[in-house]
Parts: sequence; C-alpha cells; structure tokens
Amino acid sequence: MITFLQRFLGFERLLGPGLVRVVYYVGAGLILLFVGFTVFMALIALGGGNFGQALMQLVSAPVVGAVAFVGWRFLCELCMLAFLAYERLCEIRDRLPDYSQF
Repeated sequence: MITFLQRFLGFERLLGPGLVRVVYYVGAGLILLFVGFTVFMALIALGGGNFGQALMQLVSAPVVGAVAFVGWRFLCELCMLAFLAYERLCEIRDRLPDYSQF
C-alpha cells in the first residue's frame, strides 16, 4: 500500500497511459451500448410496423458503431502517443553522457 501511495505521489511514473486505457474501455463500452440500444429500437420499430425505419437502423447502427469505434481508438492512440514519446525521450536522455561536469 505504501509503494502504491509513493508511486501516486511521486512523478517517476506517469499515470496518463493507465488513465487513457480506462477512458478507452469506457468509451468503447458506451459505443457498444449505443449500438445495442439502436438495434433494440429497430426491433421495436419492426414490431410497430415501421419497416423502413427498422431496416435503416439495423443497417446503419453497426456501420456507425464501427466508424465510431475506429475514431475513438485513433483518438486514444493520439493521447497515448504523447506519453510514449515522453518515455522514449527519457530513455534517450538516460543514455546520453553527462556533460554537466565540463
């Protein structure tokens, strides 16, 4: 517990990549929930006799969900890119010789 608190209060390790993953999974769940709700509403419209609306929703819901999922993944990868670049720059800094003595 103390090491977790020390890691949380210290800035040796970034919290961003973990938070981006959590936000990604929450967003992906919301997209799936949206697609499921839209398919459910299409089935209700089909039961109500509105075949045009039901067909349009049954076709468009998975397509819009797939596009939204790809866009969401791209956005989260852009956020992760900043953290990965920071980690890579720290590795490069650590490999460089120390010129502060000169």
